[in-house]
Amino acid sequence: MKVNINLKDPQKECLDKVTSDLSLENNEKTIHKLIYGIFELNQNDDVFGDYRCVGDCYSTEQSVEIELDDETVSKIKDIFQKYDFDDYDSEEEEISKIIRSMINFVDEEEDIKTIFTS
Repeated sequence: MKVNINLKDPQKECLDKVTSDLSLENNEKTIHKLIYGIFELNQNDDVFGDYRCVGDCYSTEQSVEIELDDETVSKIKDIFQKYDFDDYDSEEEEISKIIRSMINFVDEEEDIKTIFTS
């Protein structure tokens, strides 16, 4: 499934910095590593409770298009439901919300090496 991940400027800047600092190919690869790193970290209460993206996070000015497999989409949708995020008009917006929360967690709290070692 192709998804446009909508980001606020600070989230895009964080993503760009991680991509550059770790010499990753592009932001799509960085988002994939972020998703799988967060899944492996197994600290969903911290990521989606404390550092979740709240308020006016939705922005159409910055976006990254990524391809996600069905299993990843399913896990992201489960997280969205479990942590009682506000309703959105589309699945793409819900997926974006979860990924923005992951970026916030990395930007605010976590040593990126913990997330991006796999």
